[in-house]
Amino acid sequence: MRVECQIEQIKNLSADVRQLVLKPSRSIPSFKAGQYLELILPDRKCAFSIASVPSDPLLHLHIKPTLDSEDSTIIETMLNDPPRLLSVEYPLGDCFLDHCPDRAVILIAASTGITQMRSMLGYLKEQDFAKDIFLYWGVLEEEDLYLHSELLTLAEQWQHFHYIPVVSDMTRSPSWQGKAGLVGNVVLADIDDLNTRSIYVSGSPVMVYATLDSFVAKGFNEKNVHSDVFSFAPR
Repeated sequence: MRVECQIEQIKNLSADVRQLVLKPSRSIPSFKAGQYLELILPDRKCAFSIASVPSDPLLHLHIKPTLDSEDSTIIETMLNDPPRLLSVEYPLGDCFLDHCPDRAVILIAASTGITQMRSMLGYLKEQDFAKDIFLYWGVLEEEDLYLHSELLTLAEQWQHFHYIPVVSDMTRSPSWQGKAGLVGNVVLADIDDLNTRSIYVSGSPVMVYATLDSFVAKGFNEKNVHSDVFSFAPR
């Protein structure tokens, strides 16, 4: 569904991530936690996961520049000189939560893939989900953990939530004391029986399929893993 939105806010979440907050101009059916939208520009559409929960009347997007990407260059130019209204198409995506799973959950995010997981987390918190949730957030360097404080606070307040940040390039983060390496490998090292969990993965197609393949090689049933990549970049 195409909807006109007012720009409510553009603010920096980190040195290279900005939050764009949109207010739909009319009431429409809500999205589901984990779904995404497309910003409709004059000659293209650009997809972004929605970071807010369905109960929030505003749509929160987290936008990070992508090197050598024409789409990213156009988006960044738009954010620097925003129009009064933006058109979006949503809700999109079939990797979402609209009920509480019947088993523990593992959320695996790479970079700004955390936005999809933030929406799912918020939904599960609102539903008083009483099973364990493990969020693994893989980034290149420590400075990329732009929601680190928010997620640490949530983990302190919610006994069922376990937050595990993972840094892959220790040369850029020599003082990092947490988990290091590829996020999928860290999950495999931490959790013995993945088949007792529902798993949701958000990242590039290369990252998602590499994670899936490493899990399957260890006996994981791929039917228990969910990602939008399987729909928009099937192999």
